[in-house]
Amino acid sequence: MVRADRDRTLSRKKSAGGLILYVNIKWCNPGHVTVKETICTPDIELLAVGLRPYYLPREFSHAIVVVVYIPPSANAARACDVIHSTVARLQTDHPGAFLTINGDFNHAKLPNTLTGFTQYVKCSTRESKILDMMYANVKEAYSSSALPPLGTSDHNLIRLVPTYKPVVRHQPVTTRTVQLWSGEVEEKLQDCLQITNWDLFTEDFGEDVEGLADCITLYIRTCEESIVPTKKVRCFPNNKLWINKNIKALLNKKKRAFMAKDRVGGKVSSEGAERRIEESQEGIQGEN
Repeated sequence: MVRADRDRTLSRKKSAGGLILYVNIKWCNPGHVTVKETICTPDIELLAVGLRPYYLPREFSHAIVVVVYIPPSANAARACDVIHSTVARLQTDHPGAFLTINGDFNHAKLPNTLTGFTQYVKCSTRESKILDMMYANVKEAYSSSALPPLGTSDHNLIRLVPTYKPVVRHQPVTTRTVQLWSGEVEEKLQDCLQITNWDLFTEDFGEDVEGLADCITLYIRTCEESIVPTKKVRCFPNNKLWINKNIKALLNKKKRAFMAKDRVGGKVSSEGAERRIEESQEGIQGEN
């Protein structure tokens, strides 16, 4: 249970209340639940919670659930501005997260505020109106249906059934060619460039600097292609760019240690994988 109790002074409301989010411990360990932000104003109450469940499709780093309540008397434009600024900040800080916004929106509408989000509640939530909504930053993620209200509530419950297909299921495996660099290969390439007569390039192009630069670049690339060995690798669509064979081996070793309840071995494998991932990410950034 994650609570954001109402502040009567900030909300200017006489009654108590607030927001609450229940997380099934079979889906996510309570230790992996983090409150990202709480906001309480006369126009909106907001609770943002970060979740790292036991399983998510690999294309998502974690999940962020934003719960909101917009009172009937609220200024809808100001409430939407708060949601927009909060969600934009969360997406900037966590670009790989699966993000949802749900709650009682009353008269506020977000189509123009949340570009790139889809609203999934298609059934009425109170009489013939749709007051409770659920937005997500992924298309084709849920289907909705109405259930009877809980207790004495005047709002229907909404059942959201996941329909999302992971990227690995609807995108084919691709093949790309990678270079196999080593100290020996670097020395060979360096020797090739050292014995090159660079004066021949300047004699042919004279004052044409751009032509000279293009020719030298093409020559270096040709030397690289003839010296550096390559191989073809399969790239799964849900893999990050920095995932390679060595990192996969460490991750599998970590899984085997977990199944064997080897905490020491699992910790060593985890630290090794994190170190290799950082090195691989730095290498990709250097290439870009």
